[in-house]
This record gives sequence, C-alpha cells and structure tokens, in this order.
Amino acid sequence: MLKNKRLLLLTLVAILAAVVVLGMKVAYPSHRLIAFILLGLGWIPLIISWKINRNLLHEQKQKLKKKARPFRAHGIVAVLLLVAFYVTWALFPVEKSPLADLPPDALRAEMAEDFSSYLMLRETADDFAAAFRETGLLGKEVSALTKNERSEIRQRWRDGTMAFVEFDLLKGKYRGFYQIDYIAEPELHADAFLLAYMAIITQYNTCLQIVELVDDNAFMETLLNEQGEGIPSDSYFFMKQRLTHPNVVLRLNAAAAYYELVKKDITLDPAVVADFEARRKSFIQSLGANAEIFIENPLSVLERAAFETLLPVQKKVAVQMSYIRTTDRDYLITPEMLAEHQPKLQPGDILIQRRNWHMTNIGIPGFWPHVALYVGTPDELNAYFSELGFQPLETIKALYPDVFQTLETSDEDGYPIRVIEAIRPGVVFQSLETSARCDYLAVIRPNLGKAEKFKALLGAFSNYGKPYDLNFDFTTENELVCSELVYKAYKAGGQLPLIPEVISGRRLLPPNLLAEQAVESIGPDGAFSFVLFLDAVEKTDEVKLGDIAAFKESWQRPKWDVLQE
Repeated sequence: MLKNKRLLLLTLVAILAAVVVLGMKVAYPSHRLIAFILLGLGWIPLIISWKINRNLLHEQKQKLKKKARPFRAHGIVAVLLLVAFYVTWALFPVEKSPLADLPPDALRAEMAEDFSSYLMLRETADDFAAAFRETGLLGKEVSALTKNERSEIRQRWRDGTMAFVEFDLLKGKYRGFYQIDYIAEPELHADAFLLAYMAIITQYNTCLQIVELVDDNAFMETLLNEQGEGIPSDSYFFMKQRLTHPNVVLRLNAAAAYYELVKKDITLDPAVVADFEARRKSFIQSLGANAEIFIENPLSVLERAAFETLLPVQKKVAVQMSYIRTTDRDYLITPEMLAEHQPKLQPGDILIQRRNWHMTNIGIPGFWPHVALYVGTPDELNAYFSELGFQPLETIKALYPDVFQTLETSDEDGYPIRVIEAIRPGVVFQSLETSARCDYLAVIRPNLGKAEKFKALLGAFSNYGKPYDLNFDFTTENELVCSELVYKAYKAGGQLPLIPEVISGRRLLPPNLLAEQAVESIGPDGAFSFVLFLDAVEKTDEVKLGDIAAFKESWQRPKWDVLQE
C-alpha cells in the first residue's frame, strides 16, 4: 500500500512540475515539449501502480459491471439529455428577444437601421485588417518597434476591439431571431437570422486574418493583450480563443445548415448576401489552412491557467523575499560617502547597485541586482540643461506637474530628491542617500547629447507612479522593473547598445546583463563613460574606490555573498 502511495506521489510531482514549466515558461520556447515529457513520465509510476493492483482491480471490475448493468440504459439517456441540454443552451438563448414583441413594420425599420450598422462595421473591419496587412506591423519584432509604431499598433488595436464589441452587440441582439414566427413572417425571420450570421462571419473572418498576421509572434500577442488606452485586458487571447470555442463551432455549423433552409426567404440586398457568401467561403478555407489553431488554442488555455495559478504565488514570494535581509549590519556605503562623490554625478547617469544578504538577490541573475536613474535637484537640472535654450523645469512642470512638485521636495531625513527608480512600491522618486544606500555602487554615463538625455528623463518621468512588474516582462508598459525603467527611458531618448534577452518567455534585461553590455561599450568612442565605483570588501566591512578595471570585471563576480572577497 505504501509503495502505491509513493508511485502516485511521483505521478502528482510530475503533473505539478509540468504545470510549473508551462506557467513559468521554463526553458522557453521548448517549455510545452518539456511539459508533455513530464506528463508522459508521470504515466510510468501510474502504470506500475496499476499493474501491481491489476488482479484486485479485475475482481472489482467484474463486481462493478454486474452492479452497473441494470443502469446502462439510464446512463445513455442521461448522456443524451446532457448533449441536448448543451446544444439547446448554446444555440437558443433563454431570455426573450426584444425583437419578438415588435410589430412587423417596426421590426422592419429596426432591421433596416441595424443593416446599415452592419455595413459600417463591415467597412471598419476591412479597414482594420487591411491597415495591419499593408503596414506589416503585427509581424515585426516588438523589440524593434519605434515608439510611433507601438503607438499606432495600440491605437489601431483599440479601434478594432471596439468594432468587435459592436459586432458582439449586433450578434446578441439577433441571436433570438428564432422567436420571430417563421410561419407568419418568413422574410423577417430569415433576414434577422442572416444579420446575426453575417455579423459572426465578418467578425470571425477578420479575427482569423489578424491571427494569421500575428503568426505566433508571442511578444506581439503580449503587446495586444496589455490593458490600457481603452483596450481591455487579454483582448487578443480571447479573440483568438473564440475561433475554436465549442459554442462558436457548434453555432457556425448549425447556422450553415439553417442558412440553406431559409435563404430562399431572404430579402436583404443580393450584393451584400453575395459578399457574405464570399466571406464565409474565405473564412472556412482559412480556418482549414490554420487547423493547428484547434490544437494551439487548448494548449494556450492550459498554459494560461498554469500561469494564472502560479503568478499570485510568484508575486507573494517575491514581495515576502523583499522584506528579508539575513544580516543586521548597516549598509556599507554611508550618506557621508555619497555626499563626497555626489558632485561627480550628472542628470541622466545610471546608478548600478547591490545590497548584500538580501533574499531577492537569489532570484535575480548575476552580481548586480538593481539599477536607478540619477535626475538631480531642480538647480542641477537647470544648470545642466540651460544651454538647450529652454527652461527644463518649466517643461517638466507643463508635462508632468506631479513630477515637478516631487522634485522640489526632500525626503523625511531632509535629503533632496535626486533619483527615479522602480522598486517594490512602483516607480518612485527618492534621495540619492536613500536610493544609493547600498554595499556596492557603480555609476556609468551614457555618451549622448544633453537633448537626448533630457528626452530620456522625460521618458522616465512618464512612468512615475506605475506599479512594479512582478511578472518581469519588458513587453508590457503598464508595470515596470528597475532595469526596464532605465532601458525604456533611453530608448525614448537615444538608442544605446542595450539589448533585452528572452528569458523564460519574457523579454528581459536584468541589471547584471545591463552592466555587462555597458562594459562592452565603455570608452571615449563608446556608448558609455565610467564615472564611479564604490567597491565593498565584505570580509572587512569596508568600502574602497574602485577603478574602471574593477568595474569592468564586476558583473562576473559570484552573486553569493559568502563567496565574495
């Protein structure tokens, strides 16, 4: 009995491991294959357990068969009833249709107005798909998109999703077409049915065209799924899923059969009917050519369910780890040290930081776990950017009044606000003495013009107040991590040789990778200049002034505190 329990436990472990691999996208893009392998391995102990108990199961099986035989017919009838209930529920709405109470003349007027709405929606859907097809934006790498291209995608997608909502309203209104008496008003009945059917086909045909244009571009899917700017959350996911949803497949097949019965009674414009039939044919052909979507969609649902199960756990663990520091000593870099070196800093400098003995360091790859962006005080900003020919503070005040107000304040210890960074509470402003109160601090300076640096700062300011991204994904814009704030600020201000990588299915540029890439471009003719390195000596609790050579090798240091010199 104990052996069986152990075997079943192994199966359960394999299932849980498969869920983790799917949800966290471990070993992306092979995570689905690995999950299937794990599930396959889970069958081995289950089969062994079954063989051990085969004789017992055989005896029980015969008894169960004998007891169940009288109820076999009941089971068949029950299944048939369930199928009939599902079909009825999927095809025929329970609620009474508002169309059923309208007199024929009023119904004709209502349908004429909705027919005009359908024609406008059809044109909108065609323009929506054509625009994306002509620009090729949906097939581009998200990392290569310009700010304007990204904005265009989001704007067009918002307009498209609004059109889809209008289609849904039209479909919902005419879903109860069957409540119009076919015997008394065959033409009204047939036209009402066709309005619903045309809305379905036109909408889904457009959806399928968009799916073909995205063509499994996972990061583009993430961009389209992001909530904001009038776009609902997960809009692309649900749009794609509806193409293979059992209810939709059932309704499409039932509608195709019913259309052949009532098309003789249809009075709508023959040209529109012919256009509908062409769209229906195109949709069926395209769906057949993309038959893999019937496999991919269920896998996406499974993957998403695993992700949504694990993400709250991941977030809770990350938040709890952020509170844990396994030492009671103070940080080695003091406010006095920072005051000594602060005059070396300029607005736009990148602060690279490490705090030893923090549990969060375990989950962040490499030696350097945090970066921030130096802004400076209002006086520093005015002095540094004065040669640009405008008042920088007035520009900041006009664009981001809350940022301007914050920059003119001090923290609770009286230190002026000088730094913007993404930490656990989100994107915040802090004093240098708070932000850089750490054990190791490096400062690098992008070799860009002041106009580009000011633009980068404005890019960072635009994210002020956004929450911290505990999913750690650079593709989204609503939430940010520390290195994402710096990377996207300078992507807005001027291109730097900082390139995110795909890690567990997410585009990321961890702080240590940012440091590594910056090191490769440090020098008079490079993209960065070295400014400062305050290097800790963990064993003696000292801080020394490191040189450029020490900083260049720092990203290769062991992340484990006990291994540091």
